[in-house]
Amino acid sequence: MDKSIIAKLITRESRYTAEQKKLLNSIEKAREDLKVAREYFNAVNDPRLVDYAIYREEAAKARYMFLLNEAKKNELKVECSNSIEDLNVG
Repeated sequence: MDKSIIAKLITRESRYTAEQKKLLNSIEKAREDLKVAREYFNAVNDPRLVDYAIYREEAAKARYMFLLNEAKKNELKVECSNSIEDLNVG
């Protein structure tokens, strides 16, 4: 499995502090969690699980957006335009 773009940047660029690397890793994990939540929502067949799927997706989206805002506050530039478009966040 290929490493993500963020993971590649973290390992190549030594200019990031440990805290910045942790934030970038968290962003990548949150992006993946949002993707998984979307896939789960699309796979749910039982109407009783639809509310849970919606909750899970909204929670993942909120965490992802929070982390992107944290990166912005810390003046970290994260290439996420494709991720946002693909995940329909915003």
